[in-house]
Amino acid sequence: MSREGLIQTLQQEAAEDTATLWSRARAEADKLRLEAARKIDAERLAAAQQVAAAAKRMEQAATAAVDREARDIRMSAGIELAERLHGLARAELPNARAQNPEKLFRALAAELPALEWQKVRVNPADETFARQLLPQAQVECDTRISGGMETEAEGGRIRVNNTLEARLETAWPELLSGLMAAILREASGHESPARD
Repeated sequence: MSREGLIQTLQQEAAEDTATLWSRARAEADKLRLEAARKIDAERLAAAQQVAAAAKRMEQAATAAVDREARDIRMSAGIELAERLHGLARAELPNARAQNPEKLFRALAAELPALEWQKVRVNPADETFARQLLPQAQVECDTRISGGMETEAEGGRIRVNNTLEARLETAWPELLSGLMAAILREASGHESPARD
């Protein structure tokens, strides 16, 4: 083999070896790129799942906070409404008495136990009725009483509060329950439709 043939053969082998090396290098690079792409996809998926989980936790926390706030607002509004209704009911007591004061006073006095009443507190407008129906009792007038009477017997050991105010306080829980139910029914009929 001549020198030129040898050089040509060596160059050809070198070219083939180089082509093989480049082919292997490209295959290895492609393999590494594919592996890197898979890792990146896996990391993206894991990151997306973490973000989705974090977003869900944030949404749940925000929803819970809004629900708590809404419940607190409803509770405060309910308490405020109950107080307003109670005030309106108390303000209405003089009107209840004014419809037929003597009949009301006699009916409330008839509910008293048969005792020797020593003191009776009444609205000043009911003083005459008290003196007629409980002549033995010391009559005291109290403008805070809308109607009815507070009575004492046996030196104050026995007391009966049969005023309109006391009767309202006794009946108030049941009255309030009925009023709130009626108001809620009325309000639910006037709610605006929910928006999407």
